[in-house]
Amino acid sequence: RNTQIKSKKGGHYMANAYFQVIYDENGTSVKFFPATKGGEALKIEEVVKYLEKNKITGYDLVALNKGLSSSTEEETVVNIKSERGYKINELMVVRCAKEDMFAVARFYPPSNDGERETLDEIKRDLEYLGIKYGIDEKILAAFTKTPLYCTNIVIARGKPVIQGKDAYITYQFNTDKNVRPKRNEDGSVNFHELNNISHIKKGDVLATLTREVPGTDGITVKGVTVKPRDVGRKTFKYGRNIEISEDGLSMISMVNGHVELADDKVFVSNVYDVPADVDNSTGDITYDGNVFVHGSVRTGFKIEATGDVEVLGVVEGANIKAGGQIILHHGMQGMGKGELIAGGNVVSKFLESAVVKSGGFIEADTIIQCNVQAKGNITVDGSKGNIIGGSVKSETMVSAKTIGSDMGISTVVEVGIDPVLKEKVTLDGELIKKKEAERNQIASVLEVYKKKKEAGKLDKSKLPMYIKSVENFKNLSEEIDKLNEEMAELFEQMGTYKDACVKVTRDIYSGVRVIVSEEHLVINQSLSHCKFVKEREMVKAVPI
Repeated sequence: RNTQIKSKKGGHYMANAYFQVIYDENGTSVKFFPATKGGEALKIEEVVKYLEKNKITGYDLVALNKGLSSSTEEETVVNIKSERGYKINELMVVRCAKEDMFAVARFYPPSNDGERETLDEIKRDLEYLGIKYGIDEKILAAFTKTPLYCTNIVIARGKPVIQGKDAYITYQFNTDKNVRPKRNEDGSVNFHELNNISHIKKGDVLATLTREVPGTDGITVKGVTVKPRDVGRKTFKYGRNIEISEDGLSMISMVNGHVELADDKVFVSNVYDVPADVDNSTGDITYDGNVFVHGSVRTGFKIEATGDVEVLGVVEGANIKAGGQIILHHGMQGMGKGELIAGGNVVSKFLESAVVKSGGFIEADTIIQCNVQAKGNITVDGSKGNIIGGSVKSETMVSAKTIGSDMGISTVVEVGIDPVLKEKVTLDGELIKKKEAERNQIASVLEVYKKKKEAGKLDKSKLPMYIKSVENFKNLSEEIDKLNEEMAELFEQMGTYKDACVKVTRDIYSGVRVIVSEEHLVINQSLSHCKFVKEREMVKAVPI
């Protein structure tokens, strides 16, 4: 018996079970060799496949299966056919694995009258199969000396591809737009520690670039070159007041001011400092950067800034538009005509009789008779924490101590839908109706022209007007189609925020309308310490 050595454990050798075709006076037999010390058992499918490959057919499958079952403890010979077949030489079956990075061979012994393969013959067979790289000749030489049958042997290994590393930029300032302001013990916002503006000084390193590292080619066992993936490259994107170091790896501020990241581009600007009020002495302010007002913003004046706007005093019936945050240390008395529009967050002591739109969250101690909307949370939980009158809309959450009043002032609180998208849908819908009415009017005129033309009664002097009307009808149709496409896209984007809720930590009064993801509920009796959520297409109050 040929001993198959796989590995050694506790002084005992392991070998898989295997088999051999025997030709003698009885015809064709199969000799089974059992596994030893933890080796794998044979499966009948492997034996059958081998016999078919060597054109041995018409044999006794029952006898074959019985012989295999009897060979678990000792060698067993079973006659399967009375006729003899042709001699079978040692057989090597090769398959490639893991995207041709490994070649795995499985050897089968020759019949008792067959011959074994030499090392050169094995290598020629591998060449014929296209295996040409990473062949382990030591393993093959060891096999020719000590054969190991019915066992998977890794005979070739490819060179694995080494993936490169993408370039990346590390920013040395806070890029998180959602840092929450700190609060005092009474719940009011601590304006001294907002920590949401990244101040910098001249010479500060704003960002560092780590360059990409290219990968290394791999090679399969079939000699095919495997290319690594393309590595991502990065370059600094920046605005004014910034310089790049000589080695190109550092971004440096050239001025004192503040820094922010917008669409992967770094901006540094000096803060426009208003020492007193925004009034007749300053006029309207338009600035590419941050604006800091030490005084108040008086009625009728405007501030437009691409960055943040911070006001230490009171904002009256003025308009403030900021690409970043709006921070009002006192608050806004809008007088029914004031407006705050921020791409980022809005933080204010109080908001009264104004329109407020925020692309981030809104924090205030009190909101009275305002039209307020925010993409993020609206939190009104300062020392008073009141929302009284008007409309307050957030895509995610509205949280307040008190909503409405015992005087029954009309108050609407809505969550679950992006208010900006909803407003856009409403405006587009109104515009479509207007343009459709215009088109219908032109269509009526064209119908009259058409009938006159067919009757030969169309005055030639009216022909340019007819052509102009046709052109206007076509243009209006194109505009309406474009608006309908835009509406469809907006509806796809709009969706509903599944965790949207309205939270009340004290009281919500009768008469308040609560809307959660388009479902309405009018409060008919005062409730306390609860939140409103959408469940089964209804708005329900649940305990906090």
